[in-house]
Amino acid sequence: MPHSPQDSIAPHLAGIALEHTNDGIMITDADNHIIYVNRAFAEVTGYTPEEAIGNTPRLLNSGHHGAAFYQGMWRALREQGHWRGEIWDRRKNGDIYPERLSITAVPDAEGGIECYVAVFTDIQALHRAEEKLQRITHFDALTELPNRAQLSERLHQLVEAARRDNQLLGVMLLDLDGFKNLNDRYGHALGDRVLVAIAQRLKQVARGSDVVARLGGDEFALVLRGLPHMDEVERVADRILALAGAPCEIDGQRYELTASLGITLFPFDGADPDTLLRHADQAMYQAKEGGRNRYHLFDAEQDQQAQTRRQLLDRLAMALNHDELELHYQPKVNLRTGQVVGMEALLRWRHPEQGLLLPGTFLPHVEHHDLIVEIGEWVVRRALLQIGAWEREGLVISVSVNVAARQLLREDFVECMRRCLDDFPDVPPGRLELEILESAALENTRHVRGVIETCWGEGVSFALDDFGTGYASLSYLRDIPAETLKIDQSFVRDVLEDSDDLTLVEGIIGLATAFRRTVVAEGVETPEQGVLLMRLGCDIAQGYGIARPMPAAAIPAWIADYRPDPQWALWADTHWEMSDFPLLVAQYDHIKWVRRILFYMDGGTLQLSPGELCDHRQCRFGHWYYGHGWRRYGRLQEFIDLEPIHVAVHRIGPDIVELRKAGQLEQARERVRELLALKDQILEKLAALQRSVAGKSVEPDFAQIGLF
Repeated sequence: MPHSPQDSIAPHLAGIALEHTNDGIMITDADNHIIYVNRAFAEVTGYTPEEAIGNTPRLLNSGHHGAAFYQGMWRALREQGHWRGEIWDRRKNGDIYPERLSITAVPDAEGGIECYVAVFTDIQALHRAEEKLQRITHFDALTELPNRAQLSERLHQLVEAARRDNQLLGVMLLDLDGFKNLNDRYGHALGDRVLVAIAQRLKQVARGSDVVARLGGDEFALVLRGLPHMDEVERVADRILALAGAPCEIDGQRYELTASLGITLFPFDGADPDTLLRHADQAMYQAKEGGRNRYHLFDAEQDQQAQTRRQLLDRLAMALNHDELELHYQPKVNLRTGQVVGMEALLRWRHPEQGLLLPGTFLPHVEHHDLIVEIGEWVVRRALLQIGAWEREGLVISVSVNVAARQLLREDFVECMRRCLDDFPDVPPGRLELEILESAALENTRHVRGVIETCWGEGVSFALDDFGTGYASLSYLRDIPAETLKIDQSFVRDVLEDSDDLTLVEGIIGLATAFRRTVVAEGVETPEQGVLLMRLGCDIAQGYGIARPMPAAAIPAWIADYRPDPQWALWADTHWEMSDFPLLVAQYDHIKWVRRILFYMDGGTLQLSPGELCDHRQCRFGHWYYGHGWRRYGRLQEFIDLEPIHVAVHRIGPDIVELRKAGQLEQARERVRELLALKDQILEKLAALQRSVAGKSVEPDFAQIGLF
């Protein structure tokens, strides 16, 4: 039989494919001696083909894994013919790195082994992204203390340890008296320095097993374990108040504050960890009402708020029975295509006396009570009922509903979902999505994974809500297989003004892409936020900039009238390369530099070092320009045009500072006008560079972004 042309060129094409794939490939013979490596293997490991061929894979052994690991690998190859997993290897230069590895045993004609084919991907960058995300989401950027999320984790652990060891655990919440006035009078920069000083003082109180955290603003928490008796509690409280009340000396000026401290003690207060924090918070407010600069010990029997909560629970149960609850729906749209892709169902309470109440006014009081389970089931049923009604009107709409932690973690959750779906047989289960919080899934990962996989069988999908607010990690994404990640609106809100939020959003989108998840941005309020999200790789969004939540009856007309913002259509065909992401960050770094000059002009502290102020190479924009920017765009005229303008900026900036110091305010203001004109020129040049990079004849309207 004659050979086809394909038969003659197939080996040649296979060789090309092996050499040009981005995955490293290594082939060994049946005795495990290397007989072939591709180009990517050499690039990742540092070993040339000549150095690798003839050796065994032990050449790459890092010593990270024990004998049992490799025994399990070979057992799988013998019994199943393949092995897949994560492994740490060593490069030629000695660096140890993680990789995702797949090995297949290729049989020969007699049933033996002809060779082994190993394909691997270097995932070191992914591991570094996890470490960066862990730091961002678990620690306060200003004081470097644990944040609220990290405190919650540690408090759960310390409560369990105190219960096990029968020890006294002190939970303290501190709030600075008069800090707002200081912040308003002297500026946020000085206020931040005071907060850092207070944080350092509170660390002096803590021992190695204790926790000091910043909860936000001027609010700090301390968790002290192993307290021997009440006298020690009072001694520690007095020391904390003395340290917080000592004057802060900054740039030769003394600033005096006092603090109010709330304390609750476990196991005298036998509440769960989250409630212990709330009790300490209530006690702190009692200290403020008692005159400030003092501490107050929580007394559960006199807790008026607990009584108020009980009354609210009773009233909310009545509201559920009297049909006072209702759902409003907020659209989710594809920014790139303009298509409405779904709705999120949001709970409202139409109170007879107080009007329409948002969930934040009542749900937090019920989240640890079984009533939240009843409300959750009501929400699912009402959403299914509405999906069916829309279907009969010819509208095919998917709806997502929020599921509380207490509801999700119940053993009968899946059975409850089945009953709900069975009661609405005309509604396709695929129209329903359940949104769960990261914290809820973390409480019992194995249970939640089982719930998700079982509900998949029923056609129901899942989304992780408020992603990135405190618990996100790569292992978490691996263990909780929800199809969708929702970026919390707190990050999206300032993404055009805060380069840290921009970096965090880019990181979350990158993680979602790496794990093949759909990503949805919450809280989109402006067209420019939508453009930026598209360029970062997030096409689906919701928020007030698209539509506010509305009653179900208003949805059909809204969909019929909806028109996407024209700016989104202009960028719809553009796919931004992530290697160009530093260009976006550089834009905001330049804006921050100018803002700091303006802040100094308004009487604030100069937040620039001498090098950052005077040397155009030492500011963050300069680091980008002469580093990544030069390497990537150095041949482009739009990039070259930036340099003389940036140099001029760094001539004018120091002049403004010197004139301000000398009290020559009118001359300083004149120079500020020159600086702002140069700032506009840099933004225009950056816009031109972005157009060149993106291949679009579109100029973003920076005047509409609200940066100044």
